[in-house]
Amino acid sequence: MSEEPTADALEGFPHPRDSGTLIGHHAAETEFLASFNGGRFHHAWLISGKMGIGKASFAYRAARFLLSQEGSESGMFGPPDNLDTPAGHPAVALMNAGSHPGLAVLRRQYDPKGKKHFKVIRINDVRSLSNFFGLKSSDGGWRVVIVDTIDDMNVSAANAFLKILEEPPARTIFFLLSHTPAGLLPTIRSRCRMLPLKPLEDQDLKTVITRLSPDLTDHDLDILAVLAEGSPGQALRLQQAGGTQVFLSMLELFNGYPHFSPDKLHGLADAAGKKGGETLYDVLTTVFPWWISRLVRGISTGFDGAVYVQNETDVMNRLASQQSVAFWIDIWEKSNHLINRAESVNLDRKQVVLDLFLSTARK
Repeated sequence: MSEEPTADALEGFPHPRDSGTLIGHHAAETEFLASFNGGRFHHAWLISGKMGIGKASFAYRAARFLLSQEGSESGMFGPPDNLDTPAGHPAVALMNAGSHPGLAVLRRQYDPKGKKHFKVIRINDVRSLSNFFGLKSSDGGWRVVIVDTIDDMNVSAANAFLKILEEPPARTIFFLLSHTPAGLLPTIRSRCRMLPLKPLEDQDLKTVITRLSPDLTDHDLDILAVLAEGSPGQALRLQQAGGTQVFLSMLELFNGYPHFSPDKLHGLADAAGKKGGETLYDVLTTVFPWWISRLVRGISTGFDGAVYVQNETDVMNRLASQQSVAFWIDIWEKSNHLINRAESVNLDRKQVVLDLFLSTARK
């Protein structure tokens, strides 16, 4: 029987639990260790940041560290100054195999009947933790719960989880991952210590991308770094889906603004709308509103504070000379509304792509 896919992994790349190192989040690691070494170690950590930034990798790295402490809150040679765990430690092997008895991961479960993941973490998923809490650690060490992501919990599950946070089991640490912490129950946020992860610096981002995709050209790497805005996961998703070519095709179309090449526009829309074009459509409907928001930022603050690719600033200046920033803000709002509506009522993909571009040419 084939292994069921998990909702917290990017197909084709290593699972976050397999990351031996973590690049670019030294400040967060330092803060976490200061709490651990300081004697007032918080039992729940809300790790926030944009999707793909490394929240899960951080949580698994911290879990490996805690589960390798064997009940001691300091190392043999004084307080630890990093979260490194020896590769040969038994906790590492057990975690890599997904079978460490001291680690529980709460995530959206796979529905074998529907052959897809449930859209939410359900109350029964939260209740299943009772079995985990009923187990005793043989060495008196830590138990760790990773919730990936807390954003996915429905209301019933969130309320059930809140009761656990209010009366946490002894020597249990919770890592709650969140893309949008402002949308969580205030009572959950209030019981957690916030640990925001910042977007990676350009060089750190490129280092992560090239480790996982060593065959990328420098040209594609530069474009992915721009598209990802500090998120390695976003970069890898876009790379898998042909995001660099979609981005360049979009720039090429806008290069003739307010006119669009009928052949190129309809060719792109046809490719996104046909059978098998779902991935192209998903990338395009991700990149389009993102780039319009990037255009708005560029017009509002100037084009000197960000990294641009090829003739991107020329295209942006062309669009800015044709329409006001208020117009482009309106386009951003309408494009998001159209994309969300298309998903909810299953609109024709080709027509959605055409409407996205043609709406920008209307006065």
